[in-house]
Amino acid sequence: CSWMMSPHSTPTLLVPLKKLGSGHSPRLCTPKTNVMFLKTHKTASGTIMNLVYRFGVKHNLTFALPKEQHFEYPKLFHSRMVKGFSEQSGQHYNMMCSHMKFNRPEVQKVMPADTFYISILRHPVSLAESSFNFFKSLAPAFKRSPTFEDFIANPWKYYVPHLPLNNLARNMLWFDFGFDHNAKFSLQSAQSVVAEIQQTFHLILLADYFDQSMVLLRDALCWSLDDVVTFKINARTNAKPKCLSPAQEEKLKKWNALDWYLYQSFNKTFWKKVERFGKRRMDKEVAILQARREELQNLCLLKGGKPPKVKQSLGQGVQRCQTGHVTMLRYTLNSNLRPSDKELCSRMVREGYQYTDLMPPCQGCPQLGPYQ
Repeated sequence: CSWMMSPHSTPTLLVPLKKLGSGHSPRLCTPKTNVMFLKTHKTASGTIMNLVYRFGVKHNLTFALPKEQHFEYPKLFHSRMVKGFSEQSGQHYNMMCSHMKFNRPEVQKVMPADTFYISILRHPVSLAESSFNFFKSLAPAFKRSPTFEDFIANPWKYYVPHLPLNNLARNMLWFDFGFDHNAKFSLQSAQSVVAEIQQTFHLILLADYFDQSMVLLRDALCWSLDDVVTFKINARTNAKPKCLSPAQEEKLKKWNALDWYLYQSFNKTFWKKVERFGKRRMDKEVAILQARREELQNLCLLKGGKPPKVKQSLGQGVQRCQTGHVTMLRYTLNSNLRPSDKELCSRMVREGYQYTDLMPPCQGCPQLGPYQ
């Protein structure tokens, strides 16, 4: 599929594992501990949410948690949706990472002034295909459409603006950033929105270039290598992405014109960041990241994390839910892990909602026990 191809090939570098470092970056910098991650839909955001929670728990940081799931998404975020928050108290939190319809003034009431803002985008064509499969039972437009091909051919036949959860069927990223997903495309207004996002967010990652994104994230936050090594969370196992014709891709880009403009804009800024980081340096860091991931997969996961059978349990008390018409990847931990490795490995496969379920009722209390 053309939208799955990278214009920037990364050579394979063999890095001896004994030379891999899991410590902090050798640069003279201080790890950032105030982080807001806007979790967009179907963009590998669950995987990033896992690493944000892991870091926060490791350093006993405070989290802005929703009173109700996902900060009452798809409602516009308001600070009153944060569990235990009082504007009068002047309280702030270190970490915030959940689905929401972003609302900068209200988020800024909850987070410190020096917060580092992050989010992630995905190519709108692959995003649309994934969303149709995942949200088939939720989005009214998808419910009404017999197949994805039928939806592409004539989306207006199935789509009714302003129906609840139809934001999942059109310009979903635009909506998650807090804007009108049904707005008519205009270059001037689109440029204004992109400029506003650039003023707020320090780093926009790309799911299509995940490893390069993790290298940039580590560099920006001054975190350790192991802090940004992840296993895929919420990856599907029972269906392969459909390869669409060029005509179908163009129809999806026009249908999601706002998201397409958003993606194109931040795709350009992403690769400018890579150029500033250094291409050779990026290739080396990606290879180190991939080697460390493979090392931890072999340590933690049964059969090194190869796709297991659909009904295989996660093991070690870790459960997951399923949504829509897809079956999600499950992991089973190796049974012979040392206690310290078992703790590390279980955290790497734990989903965001599993962290929030285990959070203490008060912020600043010891969280989930000692981190190994």
